[in-house]
Amino acid sequence: MANQIKGWVIWFVILVLSAFTVPFFLLSDVAKVYGAFLYWGVFAVVAIISVGIITSKWRA
Repeated sequence: MANQIKGWVIWFVILVLSAFTVPFFLLSDVAKVYGAFLYWGVFAVVAIISVGIITSKWRA
């Protein structure tokens, strides 16, 4: 169980760091902001799915 929690924490740290690094560094050469908004849209879907998976495993 502890390894699974550690894996999810690492996943979310990578996800949150990518929300800043990808649009501002990797997509900085894109002339319009469409690339950043597309990435943040995909980021939001991935984050929602990840939280859904985590909370679906919660038991009372």
